[in-house]
Amino acid sequence: MRKQDFEFLIALLKDNAGWEFDEEQYFVVDKKISNIVREKGYSSTEELIANLKTENRQLIANVVEEMAFSDTSFYRDYDVFNQFENHLLPSIRENNRSRKKIRFWSLGCSSGQEAYSIAFAIKRKFIGLDNWDVSILGTDISSVGIAKAQRGIYNNFEVQMGLSAKSILEFFYKDDDNWHVNNDVMKMLEFRRYNMLDDVTYTAKYEVVFCRNVLRYFAKEYQDAILQKISNCQNESGILCLGKNEYIPGIEKYYNKLEGTNCFYVNKSATNTNKNMSTQSNIPPSDAMPKFVRPDIFGK
Repeated sequence: MRKQDFEFLIALLKDNAGWEFDEEQYFVVDKKISNIVREKGYSSTEELIANLKTENRQLIANVVEEMAFSDTSFYRDYDVFNQFENHLLPSIRENNRSRKKIRFWSLGCSSGQEAYSIAFAIKRKFIGLDNWDVSILGTDISSVGIAKAQRGIYNNFEVQMGLSAKSILEFFYKDDDNWHVNNDVMKMLEFRRYNMLDDVTYTAKYEVVFCRNVLRYFAKEYQDAILQKISNCQNESGILCLGKNEYIPGIEKYYNKLEGTNCFYVNKSATNTNKNMSTQSNIPPSDAMPKFVRPDIFGK
């Protein structure tokens, strides 16, 4: 890809999605755009860039979606979910016992594995869940990813990425050669396409927001605005989960680090109203577990 085409493309991605790339990421961008050229039947990158310069809004939207990062798996970074499931969820459940209503949001949910992992954790930790009003919203800029998440159907390789055989059989049923998320889990979730540069139109207040390894791709001038949006969408006990050891400059304006964790933050408005959560320091070190767990039932 020519330098001027690369510069045009990264400017287009910044304007339409907020993402910021530099010359060190040239080969990542070039690989993705080459895949789009091949899949869409263009003769060259130059032809695609020329069409983008006509300001065809649908084409721009399609290219932005195709350029979205989609690295995901069930229970990705197991120690993060271990902390969430075994140490945060019990406190969250107790804090909301009287109203029995909790909202979760997975921002940048890709094809849904993170949002479903949140649901699996809740199913394990909430006794008498039928008496609770629990919902999980998953959003992503990719309409293709959202469509897959809404179907809740994954192949053998996808379910093996992070799930044990026991978990697969607990939360899925076999659907031909694929695995379909159980209906009692599916009903907890809603998936929508959402560009993080857009205004938030959701009126719910979210107890926990997962936004892992997403904000780091945004230009710094957008990171602050997005953090403010997230903070405004959370209730007084709001918890934000970033990527493992991910740090976003300026996060201290809106959140305090949750002691004993490497990725959880407490909404600053919660500091005085939820001291047990915000000063918690007895979370043990993360358990070791391989990211790829291959269940025996599938053989090699």
